[in-house]
Amino acid sequence: MKDNKSKDNVKGALFLVLSAFLYSIMPVLIRFLGQGGLPPMAQVFFRYIVAFISALIYFFFLTKAKIAIHKKDILFILLATVFGYALTNLFFTYGILYTQVGNALFLFYSYAIITPILGYLFLKDKINRFNIMSLFLSLLALLLLVQPNSISTWKIGGFFAILAALGQAVYLILRKKLYSYSSAFLMLSNTFIGVITLGILSIIFEKNLYFKGGINHLSLKTWITTLIFGVDNFLAWLTMTKGFEYFKATAGSLILLSELLFGILFAFIFFKEVPTTLTVIGGMLLLFSISTVILKGEN
Repeated sequence: MKDNKSKDNVKGALFLVLSAFLYSIMPVLIRFLGQGGLPPMAQVFFRYIVAFISALIYFFFLTKAKIAIHKKDILFILLATVFGYALTNLFFTYGILYTQVGNALFLFYSYAIITPILGYLFLKDKINRFNIMSLFLSLLALLLLVQPNSISTWKIGGFFAILAALGQAVYLILRKKLYSYSSAFLMLSNTFIGVITLGILSIIFEKNLYFKGGINHLSLKTWITTLIFGVDNFLAWLTMTKGFEYFKATAGSLILLSELLFGILFAFIFFKEVPTTLTVIGGMLLLFSISTVILKGEN
């Protein structure tokens, strides 16, 4: 029994760390698409189309599953797909585009603090002393890693980053409420509703792209980046959803903070942001916090 629990811990942790890695690529892709002339809603809409096709293939041809929805879960599914998935990614995109990347990430990663609180309130998740210690260390590491100093630049971008954090936390909680549904089904429903929601919003608010020839001026590089982004989007949410089959929202959300470590690496490679001494210390604290959750946190 203990061996099975340890294997579940390792399996869940691997899925969540992989998800964090895939997520850490997204800010880079968002900036590339923004520079390529693709507006925010269209960015999310087009990548959702790719993610939905990927989810469709995975659901019907690889898992060969069937769709079965219980009436009592419809409200939770709609909330998870519309707010927790579709709009959360849109909010995150606005956050990255309209404020400094570091500021947006600092605010977005607050979902790791919000989720345990919501998990305790709505799921009655027990928080052991190792979870509490990890939560405290993660918050300290977050402050050291990102150093949110340019408050005046947050403005609208920061507001959307906070909305994205709330949406992410809500999704993680609802994922546990919808534990009887497979990762494949949730990914299919997420991307399907995402395509509809963002397609409608994009056509209404970004008319120039569709009706005044804007789409004709998009480069091949932009389309290829969108394709890569869509596949990355699918794999990131799929691995995250599978990871939460083994971990509580409380512990799993802290593991997802490993995205920050990957983010530091990508910020150095693509944006020439050299880590400071405080950043290195924060990274070490975060690594210790994540290791504590994996080894001692309850799954």
